[in-house]
Amino acid sequence: MMMDMMQMYFHFRIQEPILFRQWKPTDTTGYVFSCISLFFIAFCLELLKFGRQRMTRTVKEKLAVDCCCSTPEGIWEIPEEPEPSPRGKLASLAPFTMESISSWRHFASSFLFFLQNFVDYSLMLVAMTYNYPLFFSLLAGHAIGYFFVGPLMTVKEVENTGNCCS
Repeated sequence: MMMDMMQMYFHFRIQEPILFRQWKPTDTTGYVFSCISLFFIAFCLELLKFGRQRMTRTVKEKLAVDCCCSTPEGIWEIPEEPEPSPRGKLASLAPFTMESISSWRHFASSFLFFLQNFVDYSLMLVAMTYNYPLFFSLLAGHAIGYFFVGPLMTVKEVENTGNCCS
């Protein structure tokens, strides 16, 4: 029994499995809705990336300490001997304790990381079908998603640029 081989070049074929064998549009309407669905999945992926990045950044900002290298006048002074830290030499490293890895934020961040990678790889497999409309739906979803959340990420990063301890 001979099976249909996947075309390894860009094409416009409509009746083709998209990600699962069951997700196979049979007509143009189903195909258009599949393209719209992929657009929204890619758009939501950009929102997910932003949300996870913002959640992680919020935790890092709460753990940040005041900078020891500058004075209130903005003059940079590097002390000859660093101030002793309360936890010893490893205080600058992120704490790896049962409390830090069992917090709800760590579980939420880990789950969002899993979800982000799962969707990323799934969309990569869709892009590897080499189907023009599906591929451009993915690109448009990512681009428009980044268009809306990209400036929010950039503004936050610009605010943290002046902080010497970030």
